[in-house]
Amino acid sequence: MLSQNSLLKRTWPMVVQCAEAHRKPRWVPVAKSKIFRVPKRPVVSEEERLELLRLHNNYKTQMRAIRRFYHEEMIKEKQTRESASSEMSQRLEAEEWARCVELNEKWNAQVAIEREERRKVEVNQLETYALKRMQAIDEKRVKVIAKASEEIKRQKELSSTFITPENLDAAIEHALANPADYNFAIDLKGNKYLGRDTQITKPKGAASTASATA
Repeated sequence: MLSQNSLLKRTWPMVVQCAEAHRKPRWVPVAKSKIFRVPKRPVVSEEERLELLRLHNNYKTQMRAIRRFYHEEMIKEKQTRESASSEMSQRLEAEEWARCVELNEKWNAQVAIEREERRKVEVNQLETYALKRMQAIDEKRVKVIAKASEEIKRQKELSSTFITPENLDAAIEHALANPADYNFAIDLKGNKYLGRDTQITKPKGAASTASATA
């Protein structure tokens, strides 16, 4: 024989069967053997009826008190939980706010460092651009000054040939003594003949061609 403790210590599988009250479905008609059967009403004495009524009233009163008690306890527990949750939510909100402020300050510091570096780069680029522009302007100015100096030098060299009031008579006499004719003519072959009074001599081939045509 096995003792109760030994049975409890064993890990045998347990089979649980639930016994339910059998009730005929509502759509199934009454059995033929019970169609004309009239159930008898139980006969209860007055003392028994009053006792059952008292017990029923006591049961209802006790159940109502239990429900009221549990209802009040649930309300108290709900209020306690809500107050605890509100305190916890306030604490969590304060912690989240502090964390957000700290993170925001960290981001602001990082953005400030990046902004300073970007400003330095922009200032260096601006200085480089301004320096290059100044150098270009200086080079352009130097070229303009050099060109102006060359033009002044050339004009100074040409000034020796200018006609001045002092050499005006000599220039007039030279021009009259050495007349210059700037007129010229061009024939069909592209030959250029300078001077208005220059005599044009036709080639022999052209003269024979003209006579044959005539």
